[in-house]
Amino acid sequence: MKENKVSRKIQIMQTLAEMLEEKEPVKITTAELARRTNITEAAIYRHFPSKRKIYEEMVIFFESSIFPRIESMRQNHANDEIPGLIVTLILTFLETNKGFAKIINKQALTAAEAKIDDKISLILEKLNVEIKQSFQSYERETKKKLALSSTNSSDLLMACMEGQIQAFIRSNFKKNPVSSWQEHWQLLRKIIFV
Repeated sequence: MKENKVSRKIQIMQTLAEMLEEKEPVKITTAELARRTNITEAAIYRHFPSKRKIYEEMVIFFESSIFPRIESMRQNHANDEIPGLIVTLILTFLETNKGFAKIINKQALTAAEAKIDDKISLILEKLNVEIKQSFQSYERETKKKLALSSTNSSDLLMACMEGQIQAFIRSNFKKNPVSSWQEHWQLLRKIIFV
C-alpha cells in the first residue's frame, strides 16, 4: 500500500512537470491535475494538502537529486573541473526534467508559493557557495590566483547557468542548454583559470 502511495505522489509530480513543459501556458489546478493523472481530486489532496505542497516536494526532489552528486564530484574530480561540472549537472537535470526549469527559474510560481520561492533562492545560493568553494580550493591547492575573485567567478557561472535555463525555456525546450554551456565553459575556464 505504501509503495502505491509513493508511486501516486510521483505520478502527480510528473504530471505537473509535464504540464509545465507545454508550449501554451496552462492553468495548473488540482482539477486539471486530477483529469490528467486519471485520479480524483480527493486522491490528490490525500497525497498533497495543496498545490503548493506539490511544488515543495518537487523542489525537495530536485535538491536531493543534485547535492549528493555534487559531493561525489568533489571526491572524484579536480577543483578546476568542479564548477563546470556543477553547472552541467543542473542543466542536464533540467534538460531531462524540463518542467523543473520553470520551477527553478520561478516562472511557474505564484504569490501563493512565496515559501517555495525562498527555498529555490536558498538552493541557488547553496549552488553558488559550492562553486565558490571549488574556486577557493583550487587557489589553496595550486597557490595560483584566479583572474576574478572566487566570489565574482562563481557569480559569473551562476549568471551563465540562469541565462541558459531562461534561454531553454524561451526556446520552448528546443535549445540544448548543455551543449551550448560546454562551449561557454571552455571559454570561461580559459579566462578564469589564468
